Parts: sequence; structure tokens; C-alpha cells
Amino acid sequence: MFKYVTVQLALFLLVECSIKEGQTLSDYLWEQTAEYQQQALNSSLIQGMVNKCLNPSQFGGYMVQDNVFTYEGSESLKIAAGRSDGNVTLQTFLNTKAESWLSYWESSNEIWYIKNVDGLTLGEAAKTYVDNIRDVSENEIPIYTVVALIPCEKLWPWLGQQIGAMDGNFGVYTLWVRENLDPESTGYKKYEQQVQWAYEAGTVTAEKALEIFSTTMRDEANFFNSVARCGCRAISPSGCLLTTLLLISMIFLYR
Repeated sequence: MFKYVTVQLALFLLVECSIKEGQTLSDYLWEQTAEYQQQALNSSLIQGMVNKCLNPSQFGGYMVQDNVFTYEGSESLKIAAGRSDGNVTLQTFLNTKAESWLSYWESSNEIWYIKNVDGLTLGEAAKTYVDNIRDVSENEIPIYTVVALIPCEKLWPWLGQQIGAMDGNFGVYTLWVRENLDPESTGYKKYEQQVQWAYEAGTVTAEKALEIFSTTMRDEANFFNSVARCGCRAISPSGCLLTTLLLISMIFLYR
């Protein structure tokens, strides 16, 4: 009986974790990592901005690390491109994105007055994220580096959509939210296109792609949660108000 139930459960999980007919690989990967997306949405960084209580020092620390992340990401893209000699289309894409990431690093350094990465130390979450992408670029076939970077490219506009980035009030962080969490940003689709081509050609497997995609999506959430939490944890102001009222009621109840 137990063996039968175990087999049935295994078959159920196999069906649940398989790509549905007509579903793209990227949609499948996104669907399978919903838990990490919610963790990012409820993270100390995002909710600190929503509740307008994020400590500026914490924000600054996050941004310096994020700039290092973009530099290291550019380096990982270059490594993957250098290993893509047999695929000119993919190599061109990787080199183009490497230049784009490097350009972002250079422009951000004008704001944060960073000369180079040598004197900067990453926290545990950021370092793990950087190391995982580097490992993929050095040890997996190059297309998997593209897979590893989709969470970064796709999660940010999704977060912007969830919190109403373009018309919400996030205090001193409003401009940053609108520029960096723009729901209309669709750059991730170019990454997804490269991956879908490789999947249809049989170069990429859903299982390996999910392993890598899940890891970097988790890393995104952990990096967002690496800053100190402030204020109310609820997503909406009404949730914060309800929590406050409950606390007040408890105070009067036990006086």
C-alpha cells in the first residue's frame, strides 16, 4: 500500500513539475519559482520602500553591493561568451549583454564614487549570488548563463507591477523605484528567446534549467532580504493599519 502511494505521489509530482503543452520553458521556470518571487516581494528591501521606512544606510549598502554584482555579472557573461565559439549568435548576445552590464556598472559608479571592486566586500547573500552565476559561466554550457540571469532581469519589473511602481508614493525612494522597477521593462524577453531556441534545439533541458533558475531566483530573494527590516511587514498600508489597531486593542485588553 505504502509503495503504491509513493509511486502515485511520484507520478503526481512528475506531472505537476513538467512543462505543459504549449508552455514555453521560461514560463515553466517562472511558474515553478513562485515561492521565491513572493519572498522577494515581501523582502525587507521592497517592503522598506513600500512602507517608506528603509534606512538610507541599508539602502546604500545594498546599492554598493548591487553595483559589484553588475560588474561581476559582466565578467561572467564575458566568460560564457569566450566559451561560445561554436555559436556565433549566442556569443554575440553574451558579449552585447556583457557590455551593457559593464556600462551600468560604470554609470552607477558616478553616483556612488566607486573606482573599482578591489576594496569592496560583499555580504553573504550577494557573494553567494555572484559565486553561483560565476560557477555556471565557468562549468556549464554557455546558454545556462543566460538562464541564470533571467531572474534578475524579469523579477524587477514584476515587483514594480506588484507594488504599483509608476504611480505609488515611496517617499525618497520613489524615483529609484520608478527607474529600476519599471513594469514596462521587457529586456528579459531577449534572454528568454535565447533560452527557448536552445530548449527547442535540445541543447537545454528543463530539469537543468530549473535547477539553475531556482538557485538564482532564490539568490535574488535572499539579496533583497539582506538589508535590515523596518516598519510593518504587511504588503498594503491597510494591513499595517490593521496590525497597529490589533496591538492597541491588546494593550487596552491586558491593562
